[in-house]
Amino acid sequence: MNSISTLCVTAFLALLSWHIGLGMELAAVTFLGAAFSVLASLKLVTVERPTWGLLFVLAATGGFVGNQVLEDWALEGSWPQENGLGAGLVLSLLLYMIWVFASRATPKLEFALDRSVQTVLVLGMLFLLLIPPPEDSVVMLAGMGIPLFTVVGILLAVFALLADRCSNTLVLRFALLLPLILIVPLTTSVLRSGQGPMIAAIGNLFPTSSNFTPTGFSPYQRLNPSVFLRPSNRAVMRIRADSRPSRYLVGNRLAVLDEDLVWQAPDQPSRAMNTFNAELLPTGEWRYPLENNHVPSSRVEPQTYTINSLTSDNFVFLAPGASHIAGRFEGLNRDAGNVWTIAFERGSDRRWQVEADNSAGPGPTNPDYLSLPAFWDSSLQSKSVGFSATQRQATVDNVVQHFTSRDYALQTNFDPDQPFHDFYLNEKPGYCFWFATATTLALRANDIPSRLVSGYAINEQISDDLWLVRQRDAHSWVEWQDEQGYWHTVDPTPASMTSFFGGYQSSSASRYYHYAAGQWQRLIDAVLADEFTANAVRYGGVLILIFLFTREYRRLRGAREHLDNRAKRWQKLWRRFLQRANLPANPAWTASQYAENLPASWPRNWRQAAGKFLMQYNSYRFAPADADHFDEVEQALENCLKALSQSQPDDIPLNKG
Repeated sequence: MNSISTLCVTAFLALLSWHIGLGMELAAVTFLGAAFSVLASLKLVTVERPTWGLLFVLAATGGFVGNQVLEDWALEGSWPQENGLGAGLVLSLLLYMIWVFASRATPKLEFALDRSVQTVLVLGMLFLLLIPPPEDSVVMLAGMGIPLFTVVGILLAVFALLADRCSNTLVLRFALLLPLILIVPLTTSVLRSGQGPMIAAIGNLFPTSSNFTPTGFSPYQRLNPSVFLRPSNRAVMRIRADSRPSRYLVGNRLAVLDEDLVWQAPDQPSRAMNTFNAELLPTGEWRYPLENNHVPSSRVEPQTYTINSLTSDNFVFLAPGASHIAGRFEGLNRDAGNVWTIAFERGSDRRWQVEADNSAGPGPTNPDYLSLPAFWDSSLQSKSVGFSATQRQATVDNVVQHFTSRDYALQTNFDPDQPFHDFYLNEKPGYCFWFATATTLALRANDIPSRLVSGYAINEQISDDLWLVRQRDAHSWVEWQDEQGYWHTVDPTPASMTSFFGGYQSSSASRYYHYAAGQWQRLIDAVLADEFTANAVRYGGVLILIFLFTREYRRLRGAREHLDNRAKRWQKLWRRFLQRANLPANPAWTASQYAENLPASWPRNWRQAAGKFLMQYNSYRFAPADADHFDEVEQALENCLKALSQSQPDDIPLNKG
């Protein structure tokens, strides 16, 4: 019959399966996980505890299946569809926990919990804290969202620890837990506040919690008079290039600041391109010209690099002087927000290759790039004219120098009625978007065409040819047009911006993860270059994993059978001795205790022979190399039995045979 602790652990695993399954939006995980948890608690068959080798095979299989299968099966926008590798690893560890639970030993009174159960509870609690709770499992209590799965999971873990140890006073112990039950909702809220940093430290394996707001690219930009940003260091792009790429990745170019303080794209038609507009490369990729969408300045150096998106959106980010984009996609579009997007095929690598050169000439001046917002007045114009110089370049230098010398801050406190006036005229601290907006408008006030650019800045290099872009790197800057029609990039944000990175540093674990992921992607690319080789590796990998699993489990099973056979041989030896010596079987006595309590009426030669056997049996029975001494102990038994059969007192009947 199952103990109370076993029932609690079973419920804990079933609840964890529901937590993971609902978070992944995979119903099969919820029901199969709960069913396997119940079967594991029943122990209908003997299951060996998985070794480190089997854990490695499980993890490798989970990662492979997640990357190759889950990303295709999962719902659009769900966690497995975004990161099949991480989801596959989590499912493999869930299966590992259920397996460990099924292989648990019979509980002993001297231990609070079996080692296997301890492993299940520790790993399970980590998953409950790292994986955001499903929305349906969060209830509002006193204005605070309480994740029921996490709360119940903590309580079940506590009950599993105490139940069997306190069976006689369980009601009293339960009463003592009432304060804990009241504190758990508050405790879970505190734990969830650290969820974002924990996930950031691990890397990209777990989904982002809804209560940890990222700061990333947005097609339209809005001036918010008072805001406190919480930038996430979750990775959004990996970039591979032979030389350092441009510091900026353009997402859009905006021209008009409306009355709601929202930047809009210039008035231009949407653009859609397909393979009729592209060139088919020998690699099977399509190369699309970007025409004059990204007009380069005369100082752009030719460069090519590959960008791998790590998010589920379809946004495409390009270098300031990008002239072509290539990849395995059959079309791309430019929407009303002046954002290029690609309709990536489901399950395909979300990558594109950027080419930047000097082939494009100067562009015409768009009137939108000289327009000023409705709130622009004489006070703003007067300060802007103060930056004027005889040449455009000198005027730009004056404006940029002014703003880069000011203070940077994520937290702003502007006049809600005239926030831009407060920032511009009173020179209050702000973040990049405010500096970029003010610079754009100040240049326009001096008849210099300019536009606000939003995207990402590249700040983190993790190897000689690999760079990483995170959500915290979302940035805004400015482009201005010279007299010849060429566009130039300037960044008016103060250098003190980098100081805020102190609270959002990239962890070593995250960097190693993305470095390994980048190297793995390079290997996969080399393999997939040939279809036959790709299929051979894909199916060969599956067969190798099956072979490793089968071999390791058979080895584990064989080792157990070998130990059982050795134990049977020693037990047979011991029963022979007790039967021939006609001694009572006392399971609580050791061989040394038998030697100390041999019958006093036995002849001396009997006692010596029996004592020698018992001492050798006691020394070698549970020794690490007991098999090496079995023959020696067996010979001692034969000598003992031979001595016992020579002569015997009348009052000591012995069994013969």
